[in-house]
Amino acid sequence: MDGDNNCLCSGNVSIDFKENIGAGEQVAYWSMYSVPEDVEAITLEIPGFEPIEDIPIS
Repeated sequence: MDGDNNCLCSGNVSIDFKENIGAGEQVAYWSMYSVPEDVEAITLEIPGFEPIEDIPIS
């Protein structure tokens, strides 16, 4: 979130993913997060998918 509590991300398009994405189509979604300086990697957890572990932070 930014200083005004707005999402630093690709927006509300993710809400419509289920209805608007057809078979074989792709959509890019991004989000920005603040992490402590000493964090070198993260695990990404998305509901319905296996976790993606050890993503490097640069």
